[in-house]
Parts: sequence; structure tokens; C-alpha cells
Amino acid sequence: MSIMHSLVLLSGVLALSQIVASALAPATKQCVQLEVPVPVIATNRHYSMPRVDSNIDAIDWTVNVTTWSEPSAEDRSIRLLPINSTFKISAQLCVPLQSGPKANVLQIATPGLGFDKRYWDVEINPAEYSYVDAAVGKGYSILTYDRLGTGKSDKPNAYDVVQIPAEVEIIAGLTKLARSGKLLSSSKVVSRSVAASDSATPLSSFRPSKVVQVGHSFGAFLVALNLAKYGSLADGAILSGLLTTNLTTMIDVLHYDHEFAREHDPVRFGDYPSGYFVLNTQSCLQKLFLRNGAFEPEMLPYVEKIKAPEAVGEYASEGTNPFQPALDFKGPLQFFNGEFDNFICRGDCRGIYNETAARVLFPGVPMADLVSYLQPNTGHALTVATNASAGYQVMLQFLDSRGL
Repeated sequence: MSIMHSLVLLSGVLALSQIVASALAPATKQCVQLEVPVPVIATNRHYSMPRVDSNIDAIDWTVNVTTWSEPSAEDRSIRLLPINSTFKISAQLCVPLQSGPKANVLQIATPGLGFDKRYWDVEINPAEYSYVDAAVGKGYSILTYDRLGTGKSDKPNAYDVVQIPAEVEIIAGLTKLARSGKLLSSSKVVSRSVAASDSATPLSSFRPSKVVQVGHSFGAFLVALNLAKYGSLADGAILSGLLTTNLTTMIDVLHYDHEFAREHDPVRFGDYPSGYFVLNTQSCLQKLFLRNGAFEPEMLPYVEKIKAPEAVGEYASEGTNPFQPALDFKGPLQFFNGEFDNFICRGDCRGIYNETAARVLFPGVPMADLVSYLQPNTGHALTVATNASAGYQVMLQFLDSRGL
């Protein structure tokens, strides 16, 4: 037998042993995949924006929206656009098999631009990288979902429908369904990972006593706006990849490139219509999400594999939906950021946290419960950083120390 043949055989045996070990590992959670109908009543806007129907259009759009002499977001707003629709949202609810004091604390996790719900449940070495596993391992229940226009959720008009006001209402809708105990009864169950009889936390009657909103980047921005409008629905929050800073500018889309989703990858994104674009290269993904020397080599192609398209309407609506004070939110809140976040902090978040601005936004949060934490040697995307699990411990300890 040749050395090469032996190596190939050994590789196959190791791969098989990993699969068997994974299959034999005791289950710690019960998960159910859901298709949730979420009714949305929101006031979007119709904006004068270039159409994106090709890769060439995507770059032209980038140049147009960053040219100083072009209209501002407010000036691009043509008219108000009422939305009254029900959208199918793909979600995953996971609860611990062994019910404990935190099983009735539900974390609702919103991913940012460029990702769907897989951001929270990394498949490579999940013991180290899956936030879902980390949260359930500490006894929490967690709901992750594909934002409107991503993953297996509905993909409506990318210009007029997939905008911030509608997405804020989706967070509120999911939260209300969960709090009412009707999340499963009102949803289509797509699949289950563990038989319901094996769980001490029955999914069919799951009704959390407390809800924590968790968001990453654009998802954290949506959570912050949700807290401003529906603050009493949340008992706590963690905003990752988002920080009130002393910086006057952030990097914009001129610093990274998009391509028309359907042209970029017809197999993965063939069902995305006009106005959806996707980050185009692994180099672009690295620049935005990862810190040099602080990620395993296999994570870059993994991020490429799970990347999700973005909608023109999401960018258009940012300028007309600024931060608002969350007057009714009284729970603890943690800003959790990578020390060297290129997107939020232009590469270095040290010493630029603006606590005064944070207190203006969250005036009802007790002083000791509004905190900022920087995870060492980490970029914009915590879940694919080499010290992800250490960051999760900080986040979960923060919640635990505040009675959540």
C-alpha cells in the first residue's frame, strides 16, 4: 500500500470517527426549525435609488450612494410607503433538554448584514464557535432567525419592502409570539432535532418568562430601534458589533464591494430578485468581519459559504431611521465588541466608547447595568474569531450577574 493511499485511508477513518463521535455525543438541546408567519404593519419609504440588476449595477450603486454631490438619504425619500403584510420567517428555537432556572429565559438573536441565522450556530467545531450551543449549555433557550430577505425567509421587494421599519416590526412580532406562548402553535414545524418526549422543557407549551434581545452589527442596530419602540418587551439586551463612539465617521460601502446576488452565484442565490446584492470576495469578507491572526484558516471559506445577500432598501432606510432613546427599556444592556473591529471602529475600538451618548440612548438602564466590553484580538464577527467561546462566557456571565 502506498504512503498516499495510507494517508487517504487514514483521513477517511478520522472523518468517519468524528461523525460517529458526534452521533454518539449526548444531546444537550432540543431544536425545532420553524416557518413563522409574522404580521407586519410598518411605514417604509420609497427612495430614489439606482436599480441593481447586474454586477455592473452593484458597483454603480456603490459609487452613486457615496458620491458627495449625490442626494442624501432624506433627499432620496420620495414618499411614505405603508406596509401591511404577513411574512414567512425561518427560525430555529432551541431549548435545553434538562430544564433549569434559565430555560425560561429566551434569547432572541438577530444577525447582521451579510449573514443569516447560521451566524449564531457555526457548524465548524460548534463546541468552540456556536453561540447557540454556548447559550443552551448555560441553560438558556434561544431563538435565531433569518432576517427578511435572507436564508429561508421570504424575499420580497428589495427596494420598498426590505427596510428597517419592517425588520424592527419582525423582531417585535417574534417577541410577542414567544411571550404569548403561541410561537409553535402559530408556526409550521419544518423539522425537529430531538423527540419532544426526550426534553424536560416541552416545546409545544414553551412560554418564556423573560426575553433578552441579542443582535450583531445591523442586527444590533435593529434591536436598538426595537428597544426604542418596544422597550417593555425586553428584559435585557446584548448589542455586539455596535458601539457609541467618539469617531465622526465609519467606513462606508466604498470600502467594500458587492455583486448582484443572482449573477454572483446563480445556484445559491438564484431566487433573489432585483435589488439584492452580496459581498463579492473572501478578501472583502476578511476585511469586514475578521481580524488578521485571530481566525482559523478554514473560517474564511466558511464565511464565504454562509454569506447572505443584502437589500438596497436596508441601506436606503438607514439614513431616515436614526437611533432613538429607548425610554421604556429598563433592563441591563451590554455593548460587546471586538477590540479591533474594522467596521465599527475603523480598526481600533480602544478608548473611543462614548458613554454619554449611550446613556442618552438608554436613559432607563441603571448606571451599573449599562456596560461596554471589548473582546481582545477580535474583529467585527465574534462567532468566527478564535476566542469566540471566551467572548460567549463574558456575554452569558453578564446576563447571569444581572439576574437573567
